[in-house]
Amino acid sequence: MSADASRDHAARALAEEALAALLRAAGPRSTELVLIGGLVPEYLVETTDPHQGTNDVDLLLDLGLEYDRDEHDYGWLERALVAAGFVPASPNVGWRWVAEVRGHPVLVEFLADVADNLDREIALPGASVLGAKNLRGPGPGPALRDAHDAVVHGHPVRMTDIGGYLSAKGAAAYWRGAEKDLYDFAWVLVNTARMDADRAVNAVTAVLDAGVDRDRFGAVVGACASFETAASIGAVAFASASIAAGDQRDHDALALDAVLAVRMFRAGLLRAAEERDG
Repeated sequence: MSADASRDHAARALAEEALAALLRAAGPRSTELVLIGGLVPEYLVETTDPHQGTNDVDLLLDLGLEYDRDEHDYGWLERALVAAGFVPASPNVGWRWVAEVRGHPVLVEFLADVADNLDREIALPGASVLGAKNLRGPGPGPALRDAHDAVVHGHPVRMTDIGGYLSAKGAAAYWRGAEKDLYDFAWVLVNTARMDADRAVNAVTAVLDAGVDRDRFGAVVGACASFETAASIGAVAFASASIAAGDQRDHDALALDAVLAVRMFRAGLLRAAEERDG
């Protein structure tokens, strides 16, 4: 959907339909795609709390190192996009494609996390138009290291798990400061903390080494600073989006939920880093 389209369950349903069409067209190679972004949270936790949903699809590609990237052939993915009814969203941008689902446009974006071509689009070997955007700053690479087999509308795909999701989303929230990133980050933490207070910390520390992945670890911890108080931008974004999604609780109570969940998560990450350093 367009960037200004609403994020709600109707939009989410359309995004899932668009993804399912692509997975169906990709056939057995659909499991080479890793689903990240706003479609993922509701798959990660069991809760009755409504999630705001999403209006697009984010897919992460494992491009490998620069010197062996040409060994891959992504012509299959471009052909699958065309077969599923997608067209480039812009004549000069190959990493964003759009399809119409029940009269509404749905956007799919292809992302990468490699050391070269930072914050630039990378041409994919074997494809004439299709590309992948390599994001600025510590990107969504952890999602590749922490993914599981999943099914969307009967079609298989790889999906980031909670450690990869929080590592990638936390870094995105830190670097972009977008309210939707802060909301998704907190929504997963709030709902995870209710079931198992240690799950999120254990999952992230299993994916990120505070010493080796220092920049990405620092970005995730940095994102937590947006939830210092109930008046902080992250807490307000979480409360406002939760109410928009249909949560009936008070704004201040929701904001406090986010503050407490993120505070526990941050403390657990720092404690794990200290224990690692001895």
